[in-house]
Amino acid sequence: MKGFSELFHDLDEMTKTGDRIARMVAYFTEASEEDAGWASWFLAGNRIKGAVRTGELRQWAAQRVSLPLWLLEDSYERVGDLAETLSLLVRGNENAKVMNLSTVVEEGLISLVAADPSEKQLILLGMWNELRPIDLLPFHKLLTGGFRIGVSRGNLCKALAEVGGVDQAVIAQRISGEWDPRSRKFSQIVGKDGPDDAWCRPFPFCLASPLQEKPENLGRVENWWAEWKWDGIRCQFLNEDKGGMLWTRGDESVGESFPELLDVAPHLPIGLALDGEILAWGPDGMRSFSRLQKRLGRKQPSPSILKKEPVRYMAYDLLRMNGKDLRLVPFCKRRQKLEDLLNGLPAGFPLQLSLRVDAESWTELASSREESRDRGVEGLMLKQMNSPYSSGRVKGDWYKWKVDPYMADMVVVGAQLGHGKRANIYSDYTLAVLDTSGELVTVAKAYSGLSDEELREVDRYVRKNITGKYGPVRMVRPGIVFEVAFEGVQSSGRHKSGVALRFPRIQRWRKDKEPKEVDTLENLIGYARMGEPQRGIGPKTDDVGNLLLF
Repeated sequence: MKGFSELFHDLDEMTKTGDRIARMVAYFTEASEEDAGWASWFLAGNRIKGAVRTGELRQWAAQRVSLPLWLLEDSYERVGDLAETLSLLVRGNENAKVMNLSTVVEEGLISLVAADPSEKQLILLGMWNELRPIDLLPFHKLLTGGFRIGVSRGNLCKALAEVGGVDQAVIAQRISGEWDPRSRKFSQIVGKDGPDDAWCRPFPFCLASPLQEKPENLGRVENWWAEWKWDGIRCQFLNEDKGGMLWTRGDESVGESFPELLDVAPHLPIGLALDGEILAWGPDGMRSFSRLQKRLGRKQPSPSILKKEPVRYMAYDLLRMNGKDLRLVPFCKRRQKLEDLLNGLPAGFPLQLSLRVDAESWTELASSREESRDRGVEGLMLKQMNSPYSSGRVKGDWYKWKVDPYMADMVVVGAQLGHGKRANIYSDYTLAVLDTSGELVTVAKAYSGLSDEELREVDRYVRKNITGKYGPVRMVRPGIVFEVAFEGVQSSGRHKSGVALRFPRIQRWRKDKEPKEVDTLENLIGYARMGEPQRGIGPKTDDVGNLLLF
């Protein structure tokens, strides 16, 4: 644990990307294979789930240090980070023997998952007695699932590629999907010979950059492929002799949730990898993302939910065909192969082809983009005709030309202390609009969009205008109005207002407005209606809702 703890603290303090990569290379070069495997697994964003409930963790920590639970809770609220709070209170053992990371994980964290509450408490007490103070913060970060220290997956891949002398894209594929160091050794990740289950590994996703310039600056419109930016779940469809698999960008295998899509696998060639989007799709064509949410997280959905909330897979790229990697083939040629493949499928399959949005000029394409809201899509995707399928975001190859977000003025009615660097500042805000009776109703929470100076100014206002307390949230006298940007509105029975916003964020502070001038709930409900795909306007379908390709 010594080397890993030092790595954690060093990475947490470093600000330069090159320094972080060099530090990881040094660690992986010196660490044992077991410790290097677990370190790479955690740095890749994985976590051990179900080890302990945070409520039990706080209770046992309070008992260990002989503090009332309310005092620990108050300390947590002030510190803003549970792992840091526990590490400061528990203190650890200065004279403890140095443990290996693999031992801490396998005999500590993993053993907690299957233990009953009384066993969990004993295991934790033992770990607290055997860990040094420097080990406590990384240990609690791993325990609570909050292990985030500013290392991107791309930088991790660069470090591992340097350690093993393997291409970065190969590393990215090897650490994708479901795995852990007990089933895949570190030498298989960085070695010349990779794991033998590569057939079921998703490729690193190619990501688009936001279009922040005039599209005319990209050159001739015919050099770009334009298609709709679908509002669904980005997913790769893999098909091998062992069956089909669906992998999301979050490295989750979701085939069990969408069995009707995997039913297509026997009709597809072996050694296939598609990139596309899972969409909610009914008899009238595409449905809103809120309908798709009803399928998320359901393992082995019932026949009734399959019938009520059907889905489609909208394919827009071909990454592998008959086992041959096509990612370096120009997009236009990959696209032609994809069309040839899907045109040979029987009618009625829940596998569709994403169509090109034809235009002879950027002006004409911009006009088509204005239809996005009515179609229920987020805008346009622009893809360089000769672009490869790169790993990660490569500026200049793919762009997302999204429609402008919705805007609404909202007033702050609640605030909560932030976490990490914002631990002692009220930086998470509850926002409200006016209902038909003139009363304020909460519709969103937002915590991004303000400068550090603005955050401090809002914090001072909040502290002087607290009117009540609801758990960690402080009720605030209305006085601060923000212009809030969001991607859409959907009806929600979980919220008193009846609506929920998608991706709300603060656009600017409206110091020129008073709380009585904020937007109304009626306006937001109107946005919700606008966000639904309009019948007869979306992609053309036949009588049973199948997409007409040509």
